[in-house]
Amino acid sequence: MSEYKLMQGDCIELLQQIPDSSVDLIVTDPPYNISKDNNFSTMKSANRQGLDFGEWDREFDLTSWIALAAKKVRDGGNIVIFNAWRNLGTIDRALESSNCVSKDIIRMIKNNPMPRNRDRRFVVDYEFAIWAVKKKGKWTFNRIDDKYERPEIYTNLTPKSEKKFGKHPTQKSLSSMKWIIQRLSNENDVVLDCFMGSGSTGVAALNLNRRFVGIELDKDYFDIAQKRIEEINAKAVAK
Repeated sequence: MSEYKLMQGDCIELLQQIPDSSVDLIVTDPPYNISKDNNFSTMKSANRQGLDFGEWDREFDLTSWIALAAKKVRDGGNIVIFNAWRNLGTIDRALESSNCVSKDIIRMIKNNPMPRNRDRRFVVDYEFAIWAVKKKGKWTFNRIDDKYERPEIYTNLTPKSEKKFGKHPTQKSLSSMKWIIQRLSNENDVVLDCFMGSGSTGVAALNLNRRFVGIELDKDYFDIAQKRIEEINAKAVAK
């Protein structure tokens, strides 16, 4: 049976229920604050889509949760935070002030990125994540490549099979989450996602024999994550 705990509500409140120094790895994808109004949805001929993901991606406090979340991580534990490139400096400073040190930027490279005006702009075929480590301990780093590990994840659009219980507008693929979890944690480690969304981090963690704690504010997304993770647990029990 997979070991997990799912909590629905505000992460600032619910993080206080998690014991300090009990988490080995945080992998999370908080709002980027990049949503904006546009009329792309009416421009089907241009093959473009809008950048309005919802109110949850507007005026989000990028850093208030970081100091509290860092307390839950053991010394030497890893933290991976996805976000827009414009916000990386702000997040890095918050991590540094929370007894963490940033080690690298992980680049998620999309093989089939969202279309854009190709005569006026570069296509955006990437996302970034900061990898940081809690000070005063030895961090986990599992080299899988025979030579060197490049901080690059190559991915396609999240497949429909991972959205059968519903979808999230910025849903990461399981393969992307597995790439991170394999390298920055070990079996039976505790993985925490403070902004769980539709639960991809949790599904990947449980598939890799990690324990998982997930927090999600939105009830609809929480329900999707719960169904996906319960399915994994049911399969484990069936074995």
